[in-house]
Amino acid sequence: MRTIIVILLLFGCVALEAPEQNNEKIHNNTTATSITVAAFNIQVFGISKASDGQVMEILAKTIRNFDIVAVQEIRDSSGTAISALLDKVNENGSYRLTVGPRLGRTTSKEQYAYFYNTEKVVLLNNYTYNDSEDQFHREPYIAEFRSGNFTFTIAAIHVDPDEAFQEIAALETVIESIPGDIIVMGDFNADCSYFDEMQDRPYQWLIGNDEDTTTKSTNCTYDRIVITKETDEYNGVSGVFRFDLEYGLDQKQAEAVSDHYPVYAGFFTYK
Repeated sequence: MRTIIVILLLFGCVALEAPEQNNEKIHNNTTATSITVAAFNIQVFGISKASDGQVMEILAKTIRNFDIVAVQEIRDSSGTAISALLDKVNENGSYRLTVGPRLGRTTSKEQYAYFYNTEKVVLLNNYTYNDSEDQFHREPYIAEFRSGNFTFTIAAIHVDPDEAFQEIAALETVIESIPGDIIVMGDFNADCSYFDEMQDRPYQWLIGNDEDTTTKSTNCTYDRIVITKETDEYNGVSGVFRFDLEYGLDQKQAEAVSDHYPVYAGFFTYK
């Protein structure tokens, strides 16, 4: 089975319903199950949010919609907030967590993390991208997973908004460092005042340019999922998970959770 590379970037597209769980599909005459992966920038996630019971409940329920969630913008140096979120998720789930190092060029450091459903996914490897040329404020955190016969690599990225053009261009070096087909998802800050949208010919953009991945009054496609045109594991399911509509939140409650919605996509596992 080919190794598929998944790079998680945050852009955007709107879907008002929860992600579909395609558990029985026929693909190339093969009965297949699917997994759903997501990227979620949980704005300034730390002790303050971890102490808010309603926020933690919404975050936990949101994460349990997906088999892997790449979280960005963890700001808690103690590590207790992300552990508390794992405990909350596992009140009704079987998830594990892998967390990257604290990254950033200033005193304001951030971490990436992956929540993954142990009933469907195995973590094979994880590491931080070796950014020897210092191209990123927060180097991508890369993890290899397997689900059924589907082996894939995810690289979580939170692009610095002030250097979006440079960091987005530098992602090509990350892609080239990992052999195999490419699926791209992640946090690019790639719209509105930071970046002009672009469509590269070798890729399929699963989250459209006109979609909104922000909970505030802005309308920006910061969150995206991109795959190569040769990648046939994509099961046709992708979008933006509107946790405010799903869980009946008003504007203030939604913004307390994050200024971003998660983006997601489904992939066949070929069991």
